[in-house]
Amino acid sequence: MKTINWQIGLMAFVAASITSCTHQKAGASGISKGPYLQNPTQTEITVCWVSDIDSIGSIGYSVKSGGDIKKVQESVPTSYHKVHLTGLSAYTRYIYTVTCEGRIGKGEFITAAKPNQPFKFIAYGDTRTQPKVHESVLKSMAQFQPDFVIQSGDLVANGEEESQWKVFWETASSFMSNVPYFPALGNHERNASPYFKYFDVKNEYSFDYGNTHFVALDTNRDSSEYPAQNEWLKKDLAAHQSATWRVVFFHHTVHTCVDKPDRRAQSKLLAARLEPIFKAGHVQLVVNGHDHDYQHHFNDGIHYVVSGGGGAPLYSVTPDTEHVVKAKSVHNHVRIEVNGGTMKITAIEPNGDVIESFEVKSK
Repeated sequence: MKTINWQIGLMAFVAASITSCTHQKAGASGISKGPYLQNPTQTEITVCWVSDIDSIGSIGYSVKSGGDIKKVQESVPTSYHKVHLTGLSAYTRYIYTVTCEGRIGKGEFITAAKPNQPFKFIAYGDTRTQPKVHESVLKSMAQFQPDFVIQSGDLVANGEEESQWKVFWETASSFMSNVPYFPALGNHERNASPYFKYFDVKNEYSFDYGNTHFVALDTNRDSSEYPAQNEWLKKDLAAHQSATWRVVFFHHTVHTCVDKPDRRAQSKLLAARLEPIFKAGHVQLVVNGHDHDYQHHFNDGIHYVVSGGGGAPLYSVTPDTEHVVKAKSVHNHVRIEVNGGTMKITAIEPNGDVIESFEVKSK
């Protein structure tokens, strides 16, 4: 009976929200992109969506297993909605309903794990120009039911073009309405304003999830900014040495065996700058994109995984570099399972074939 009452209550909330909406423009959509999820912690999450016009929306949410429905309503009209839900319980699954301008968007999410809880996430990147391929990758990703995703950049081919973002959201919204998404800037985002309007993140940022500390870097910076970036990274890693795992993700590769001489040369320069910081900061895993394929390199105790196979046209690889472990020119995503001091990493093709699977110990 409790579950039935909860369902009736949610239906009543949705009906009331629709009734209270005021259409400001004929044909305008209150949810033209999304909803989608960002920045989960043990007690908070951000629910985002985009409307065609400035408007006020609301969110009703509840523990999925049943419970009281809570409501949050925006106070200021906007087109880029970022609503923070607070007072949540750790590693608990919730359902939510967004209503805005007569439109409804639904999804569910899980809050961040406590340090002693296992969790799982996905890494991938370079979704760009082939939405059908991206869709196939997302379908495979959904089968894993990840707690969240890290994306290593190049979500679209030209971050200044809203038409390309429209295709991205049409392809990814259904997945992102149920899985929190942590992006990093690629070169194709061009540091343009749409990226920062859509995503509630900075150029670079860090966060904690379970027993793991994550860092997202912007490797598109001018060389004059390297010293400041290096110092920020050093301080951030030094402040999180108590974490069991330290994972850094960004767009450009530190190691690569792609068949592009200029890419190999650029990777060596990036390795010379960042790898000493990773070693000193006891980073165990680095995730990159940029090269449209799958690669795994290992150097001085650090695993470097390149998963640039989210949808962009593939690049060929020749596994002839010093630290390469595995390389394959194929679309892919990487599934990562964290259980205490063990991390299992599995690279998957869209059809479900396993490219590679290996385990890493934290010490």
